Amino acid sequence: MRRDRAFHEITKGRVKATIWYQTVGGKTKVNIAFTRVFNEADRWWDGACFEQTDMPLLGTLAFDVHEWLYQHAFREDQGSGGEGTS
Repeated sequence: MRRDRAFHEITKGRVKATIWYQTVGGKTKVNIAFTRVFNEADRWWDGACFEQTDMPLLGTLAFDVHEWLYQHAFREDQGSGGEGTS
């Protein structure tokens, strides 16, 4: 069985991490997408470009994602794939 879906999101200011997991043959892989929220002409969208002022938040966000994954036992060496909380 193969499952791809956003599992959890963590936001810090205008930067966001979306944690995805994929299960193939009983093994779970975790991927993280970092994006920045932009507002242009009253339209909100996500982009993969960051400003210099986003760097401290991006670093903090990366650490928070690492901690969240550790707390929820999503370590690739374990291959766990249970449901968690969003």
